[in-house]
Amino acid sequence: MSRGPFMHDPQLGLFESQPGDANVQWLETLLRNAPGWQTAREIMAACLGRVNDREVRELASASQWIISGQRGYKHLEHATAEEAHHCCAGLESQAKKMGERAGRLRANAHKIFG
Repeated sequence: MSRGPFMHDPQLGLFESQPGDANVQWLETLLRNAPGWQTAREIMAACLGRVNDREVRELASASQWIISGQRGYKHLEHATAEEAHHCCAGLESQAKKMGERAGRLRANAHKIFG
């Protein structure tokens, strides 16, 4: 059976997406055709409420072409170099903080479990 937009694979977690997934491609196409920023609410309205804001974030996260920010989501083809840099810097900062947290948790777990 063909996987159309908003059909999830039972082998994946609830609405977990991957690059190349039909849902991710749908969002990329939507944003490629909309030159400005699109909010999660606007994206949800475009698909008639078949996804929620968490699912929009998951789809954007799985994409290699969608940037995100306080103003919403945008296809990389419509972004400025500054917008792309800002998004990437934010993601790198989050990754650093998560890595540091994992290190602290691992150190404390080692104290408990050896």
